[in-house]
Amino acid sequence: MLGFFLFALAFVGLLTLVVRLTGLGVRKSIPRRNELLISGIFIALVLGAWWFLTRGARFEDRLINVTILPSPMEMLKAFGPLHFDQGLVRNALTSIERIAIGFTLAVIMAVPLGVYMATFPGIAAFFRPVTLVGSYLPTVVFIPLTIAWFGATEIQKITFLFIVYFVVVLPLTIKTVADVPAAYLDVAATKGASQWQLVRHVLFPVAQADIWDLLRGAYGVGWTWIILAEVWANAESGLGYLLEISYRRGHMDRYFAVVVVIVAIAVGFDQLWRMGSRLLFPYRYVES
Repeated sequence: MLGFFLFALAFVGLLTLVVRLTGLGVRKSIPRRNELLISGIFIALVLGAWWFLTRGARFEDRLINVTILPSPMEMLKAFGPLHFDQGLVRNALTSIERIAIGFTLAVIMAVPLGVYMATFPGIAAFFRPVTLVGSYLPTVVFIPLTIAWFGATEIQKITFLFIVYFVVVLPLTIKTVADVPAAYLDVAATKGASQWQLVRHVLFPVAQADIWDLLRGAYGVGWTWIILAEVWANAESGLGYLLEISYRRGHMDRYFAVVVVIVAIAVGFDQLWRMGSRLLFPYRYVES
């Protein structure tokens, strides 16, 4: 524990030293090319450290045992058995499907409810206990509850994802709509807009781009939840199942390969969300 504390202090000190010596500007943008170069340097350092710690033809020659951390090449070779013997693609599609269904159901309910709660105090007062419970209950609590209700079934996993997505999306939607400047409403009201028109043609259109961003963030976090649900509920399919069975059998090379797949899928979907934002809300990317 003391060693980790000292490492944390050293890291912060080194980072502060770099900021001071390089003369970085506060919130000063840098060229895209430089951003990619800096990110590439970080990735190269991580891969280099990984190779250094796991180098050696014999396991006893390594700094870290293979049962803890496989080498990059061993991890890459694990994709073959994962695909041909354990249905990597099929299990990945299963996890994606579960997330898509749970997320869609939650959005259908949470976004309209959040808009109405941010708009009408009566509705907000009625549903406020839902937001309070969702804010303070840890996510993991809902796993045994849904297992008790539905058993370790497909419905249980989708229900769990629906619940956790709902309790996250709802308060974020409320805040996003509540942050719409009152000036927009005042102008529309002076033009004779009805209460419903204020919601449909003012509040939601102004907030929808920010709502898209919060949905993008919530969807990405869902990959943590689905793996948690699949491992806890002893699922027989999905990426969480592959993680659990790889760990139990001591196949750490396959374990890390599945982790890489999860990260790759999450990053891929995040880019799709980003592309969707550019297509739906191009005005946000117009340089002034």
